[in-house]
Amino acid sequence: TSTSSGGGDMLTLTILHVNDVHARFEQSNIYSGRCTPGDKEKNRCYGGFARIRTAVEDHRARLPNTLFLSGGDYFQGTVWYTIHRYKAMAHFLNILDHDAMALGNHEFDDGIPNLVHFLDNATFPVLASNIEDSREPTIQGKYHKSVVVERQGRKIGIVGYLTTETLMIANTGRLDITDEITAVRAEARRLKAEGVNIIIGLGHAGYRKDIELAEKVEELDVVVGGHTNTFLYTGEDPSTEVSVDSYPTVVTQSSGRKVPVVQAYAFGKYLGRLDVTFNSEGEAVEWQGNPIILDNSIERDPFILSELVPWRKELASIIAEEIGKTYVFLDGNRLSCRMRECNLGNLETDAVIHMNTKFPDDMEWARTSLAVMNGGGIRSSIDERASNGTITMEDVLTVAPFQNTIDIVELEGRHVKEMFEHSVVAYDPMALDPAGHFLQVSGFVVVYDINRPPGSRVVRLQARCISCRVPTMEDVQDSAIYKVAMPAFIANGGDGFTVISENKIKHHLTGLLDTDVYSQYIQMLSPIYQGTENRILFIDSDGLCTGMLCLVPQPQRSPMKMFTTPQSDKQENTALTITPILSTLVFALLVVSFSSIAH
Repeated sequence: TSTSSGGGDMLTLTILHVNDVHARFEQSNIYSGRCTPGDKEKNRCYGGFARIRTAVEDHRARLPNTLFLSGGDYFQGTVWYTIHRYKAMAHFLNILDHDAMALGNHEFDDGIPNLVHFLDNATFPVLASNIEDSREPTIQGKYHKSVVVERQGRKIGIVGYLTTETLMIANTGRLDITDEITAVRAEARRLKAEGVNIIIGLGHAGYRKDIELAEKVEELDVVVGGHTNTFLYTGEDPSTEVSVDSYPTVVTQSSGRKVPVVQAYAFGKYLGRLDVTFNSEGEAVEWQGNPIILDNSIERDPFILSELVPWRKELASIIAEEIGKTYVFLDGNRLSCRMRECNLGNLETDAVIHMNTKFPDDMEWARTSLAVMNGGGIRSSIDERASNGTITMEDVLTVAPFQNTIDIVELEGRHVKEMFEHSVVAYDPMALDPAGHFLQVSGFVVVYDINRPPGSRVVRLQARCISCRVPTMEDVQDSAIYKVAMPAFIANGGDGFTVISENKIKHHLTGLLDTDVYSQYIQMLSPIYQGTENRILFIDSDGLCTGMLCLVPQPQRSPMKMFTTPQSDKQENTALTITPILSTLVFALLVVSFSSIAH
């Protein structure tokens, strides 16, 4: 798209970029899960470092003014990272030879020491302009606010940035992360003062923040982002991903300058390509591009394939271990588990309850009857059509790569309610990247009204009794004490759950790894046919309940329709709704329904 006329000394940059690859060292299936032998036979595998390298090196050979950038979050997501951590990551990213990489929040998952080891071994610049590290001396000097590269004799500044949410969702030690816009603006102005007149923002803060940066930081010429797994595309979508806007998204600043913004979905399935032409003053005058789908039409680089072999041998026994079978699709899609009840969330929280039924006493039939987990902790789906439904330990580690322990926290009922209020405090039915603190549950039934202000959205909350001979669902009482099992991450206040960390009466450490709990439960329960069970319900603006039954007082509603439940993988999910007028006719069924959820 031409935006203005340009004079001589034109420079056309080819910007190649990935983001949120999440340890997909090897090729993945169409849903970015495990690529099975059946997928390979049918040429239904995508991405992987070998394909990325082929595509990048092909462009570099043909187009010398190529840049290869990453918007962060290479860490975490498969058994490759779970076992090999920073060592394999640094080794293979060095081979890919980035011109620059932005730090993502998942680069901090295993703490500052692990990240420092990675940075010590990386041979390419890693960027973040908005980190304040005065209280973490071990990381000082290991990363950069920006880097300047040259193409065709022209200086190009690349400024990194990281979402401030990282402080809440990762293990950042004593670092502080400052406002992205303020930091990027300051660094971009410094570069401009040094004669660098082409500035690229490269960061990991989400599509909306990318747009805001492009709008408000007048020095930026291009923004390359990550974090929200946003798929942008011009034309007909090439696979299952649905584009949210054109590629690039063009933002107009108050001065009239136009700034292209790009992301390239996630998991290495696509390689973004943006061609931008700059005039002699460093103004972008023309751009075009689209993500390139990394399918079987792109050969895999033989050197990367050979380098993977010795690392793969160490994973062989883990990858091959069969845990059980599933007859159904276990949905771990982020637009499912971060927005509504998902069957994989049900399976994992039920597994935690099952683990705790091994400790009954004369007063209680289990150590706890209640479990929650943050939807952001569910990282992948398990496809029942892959490998004839076989679930391997690799699948379990891909779904739950964080190696959390399961803790039990005692809370008063009023704080349990506040915990669920936090679950939907930032709920946005149109979110491109829903917040990871949305809770999946076992032993609870929660009804939300998102039309209400944050902090007052829990309309009804029931918990499964534990000091009872026949488990039933009972309304949560403010002063009663409830024992709730949860990942240690949120028990300690992660994902913003300070209501837990600041109000817990007791904190019991089981020491059990979540992956051990899940794998043992799958072995016992196999074959799996877990469904959704109306544990999490939503009231819309007309008093209708998206779920099976919902008998609650119906306050005055706004005439505005609230939302439709988002779908994953282009599959429809119909829900029976009952109007308030009919509610009295189904009261008996309601009691049975709530009680049946207790299993």
